[in-house]
Amino acid sequence: IDFFISAAKQTIAARKAGHKRGDFLDLMLEVLNDSDNPDSKHVLSDTSLVAQCVLFIIAGYDTTASLLASSSFLLAKNKDEQKRLRDEVRQIVAEHGDLTYHGIMENKLLDACLQETLRLYPPATVLERSCTKTYTLPGTDLTLEPGDLVQVPVWGIHHDSRYWPDPDTFIPDRFLPENKSNIQPFTHIPFGIGPRNCLAMRFALMEAKVALAKLLLEAELEPAQGHENLVVTSAGGLLRPKDGVKLLLKPVKEE
Repeated sequence: IDFFISAAKQTIAARKAGHKRGDFLDLMLEVLNDSDNPDSKHVLSDTSLVAQCVLFIIAGYDTTASLLASSSFLLAKNKDEQKRLRDEVRQIVAEHGDLTYHGIMENKLLDACLQETLRLYPPATVLERSCTKTYTLPGTDLTLEPGDLVQVPVWGIHHDSRYWPDPDTFIPDRFLPENKSNIQPFTHIPFGIGPRNCLAMRFALMEAKVALAKLLLEAELEPAQGHENLVVTSAGGLLRPKDGVKLLLKPVKEE
């Protein structure tokens, strides 16, 4: 955070001197300048500016990186699923001539592998929502009042055997179109749910799909010796591999 505060101060000083850097902070400062207009709806203080920049970096980079690391590890551990997915990616490329948007969207197994990874290793293990009105939970005498903070245990729900048979096993088929009807509503919430879910969900998934597909076309994944198990940590508020993911990448053989 100190880095972003320092960068923000440098950009602000540069703008006051008449220089525009054209970077993300500069763009956010344009919005900040709009707040000088009393009729503007975009009101950002210096603190809010830095906070938004930090949020963009954490939510838009770290989570996707963790998803790619975890999905690569799971596919390395599950060689049959890895080969199956590689074959499907190759088929899509053969049909479209390259990795295209439409081809990626048609690859149901690719989406299923990422969704199953997000079930096993959701970047946000807990969601929080602030209650806006008095509400009594059905069947209980527990009443929520405005301002009460409600925590949703994402990790616990994603690993609950009542909703997910064999919950600790990587089974991408759970998320194939023909099986999605078996998933109970509100039991898979890696991006949150409802009007305040992650606004960059579609972009993040597309980004991860392209990166993972390109990787599988070029390399066969295997866990590095001594790193056959994935150890995760939630330090910093987001779930991620504790010491990164160490894999062996072997050039795939042309078939």
